[in-house]
Amino acid sequence: MRWWFRFLAFFLVAAYIFSCKPVPVSHWFPVTPREHYEKELYQAKLEQTAAGQTWLRVSEQALSDSVFSVAPYQERIFLGDSVPAQALRLKIPQGRKLVIMPVRSSGDSSAHFFMELFKIKTNGKTQRLDYLKEDTGTLVFENDDQDTLLLRLQTGLNEKLTVTLSLATLPTLSFPVAGHSMADVISAWGAERDGGVRSHEGIDIRARRGTPVVASQNGFVTQTGTNNLGGKIVFLSSLSNPYSLYYAHLDSQLVSVGQRVTLGDTLGLAGNTGNAITTAPHLHFGVYARSAGAVNPLPFINDKEEKLPDLPKESQWLGDTVLIRKKTNIYSSSQLGMSEKIGSLPANTIVRILGQMSKGYRVQLENGTKGYIPTVPLQARRRDVSQASIK
Repeated sequence: MRWWFRFLAFFLVAAYIFSCKPVPVSHWFPVTPREHYEKELYQAKLEQTAAGQTWLRVSEQALSDSVFSVAPYQERIFLGDSVPAQALRLKIPQGRKLVIMPVRSSGDSSAHFFMELFKIKTNGKTQRLDYLKEDTGTLVFENDDQDTLLLRLQTGLNEKLTVTLSLATLPTLSFPVAGHSMADVISAWGAERDGGVRSHEGIDIRARRGTPVVASQNGFVTQTGTNNLGGKIVFLSSLSNPYSLYYAHLDSQLVSVGQRVTLGDTLGLAGNTGNAITTAPHLHFGVYARSAGAVNPLPFINDKEEKLPDLPKESQWLGDTVLIRKKTNIYSSSQLGMSEKIGSLPANTIVRILGQMSKGYRVQLENGTKGYIPTVPLQARRRDVSQASIK
């Protein structure tokens, strides 16, 4: 029994120590580069310094940042001083995967850079999904659950860094007709059918009879057969996401139920069977979410290159506290839509410029509120200017 009393004594001592000063779990099992860096700060007792406390506090507060953005998007973001961390929220359209590309300014090569991607859970807490393994590189993430995401950027203690952040999306599926492209889409999702009795639950892609229709993803064949509307059809279910793909009006099927297929494998040949008998041969392509029915397939296969908004020359005020010289509005989203308006800022309001986008700035007010404002004239802060706040 002696070993039991030793274990109990050790447990009670450990419980007392940790109850006095909680130690983050990441210090025991650090995973991300940022967690390893934070552990080093604690080992050096830098969490006891004013700068260390600011670094830790702002890092945690950034997980509650509510500024919102929509890809495609670019922003030049300042990290340093009292704002070593910043974050933004975003959602990925269904059928798209997010590509996150941070580029550090050339003059800040020695500063640390950490980037982590989280999802916002239903209780408002964050759950980490992915992170940048090195201080350079790209993250690619596919969000089948349609979660609201949060991207946190951070630099090291007492360091400054400017990062150009680019957000873009790519299709999650490859094009379903061999040798064809978006230029061959001839009928869109939602178009009226049968005199308005029903709507089109897919898209049509023109193709000559006998053109191979191919697997847009890895998966297995769950159904083949014939029905009145689709004629000869194939259903393909994914191995990695909650979607099933529907291929209809086929001239012939070249797979069988239960067959495993890989991306690009031929499933059948294009035709005009079913209710397409009076039309030119084409493929009807549908996407079905397993719990929600048919969804628009177009975003899943649209590979047209997105155009990122250009950034202006870097503002001399990036990272500084300045005055806005004319009245403007402040918004929760970089889209600057009236539904996202937070409030109005009078001329001479004091703001800190935290980021720069194509048509405005990310700012922080003296009361801590963060948001976006359109491009307005700025000037250096004067000591005799009275404080201004949101109206």
